Amino acid sequence: MPTIRVSPDNVEVAFSPKANILDTLLDAGVPIDHLCGGRARCSTCRVFLLEGLSNVSERTEAEDAMATKLDFPPRVRLACQTTLADSVRLRRLVLDKTDVLLASQLGTPKLAGPAGREAEIAVLFADVVGYTKMSEALPPFDIVHLLNRFFSRTDDVVARNGGIIDNYMGDAVLALFGLHGEPDPALSAVRCGLAVLDVASELSHYVERIYRLSFGVRVGIDFGEVVFGVMGAGASARETVIGDTVNVASRLESANKDTGTDMLISDAVYQLTGDAVTVGERHELDVRGKLGPVVAYEVLSVDDPSDQDE
Repeated sequence: MPTIRVSPDNVEVAFSPKANILDTLLDAGVPIDHLCGGRARCSTCRVFLLEGLSNVSERTEAEDAMATKLDFPPRVRLACQTTLADSVRLRRLVLDKTDVLLASQLGTPKLAGPAGREAEIAVLFADVVGYTKMSEALPPFDIVHLLNRFFSRTDDVVARNGGIIDNYMGDAVLALFGLHGEPDPALSAVRCGLAVLDVASELSHYVERIYRLSFGVRVGIDFGEVVFGVMGAGASARETVIGDTVNVASRLESANKDTGTDMLISDAVYQLTGDAVTVGERHELDVRGKLGPVVAYEVLSVDDPSDQDE
């Protein structure tokens, strides 16, 4: 007889074909939450299919709506809407009152948005050079004005290159490419990085003329796996990414100071962009949190996509 193996409860429950997961587990005494009574409205019965994804039913219309809203990957299913054709192994994702509070979509959800998924993307990190000196020399109004002028232009070039702004952090900006399946995310990130440097160069002329100060930016780009979802609590919760790729992009940006460059890309980005990007010196960097050196390249130029259309 087919069975459901349930973690972290370490129980195995037998069922008849076409059995509903929620009903089967409740009948067996497994403590699976279902605040809405199995109507696909609360999402507290969500489970993760560890094995046997091909043995479960297609998503119902109600489940598909919730999965779209919360950006569930294929292996995250609502137990109340899923039936079984054969054995599966799954993990309950809502285990206590805190989990219920975070997961429930009834009333005003604590976390209304992507519940967590993995993606391979390009991450661009750009930081203003000499911000401390500038902030000491200028009044707060001028500092905010200059940063917003830079961020506004940066937002434009990120969008033009198919990316999205993930976060502004003081005088730094984090941008993502390929999060929603856009083509050539690494190459788009490199093109955007050079465009951000152009924005900084133009702004530098403005800053020098008005304030007699310089304005520059350093850029770091990496490509790899990230975790994307809604993170935080209460009104401050928002969609963001975390992971080693984000950390490396930030470290590459910082490494520009030691290498005397404006923009560094990781070897992963270099391999993906091929002949489209002209690079300068190759660097082997000691990056905090990484075992062994991280290979990076200075970017000199990138092919103009309009040239390839002619």
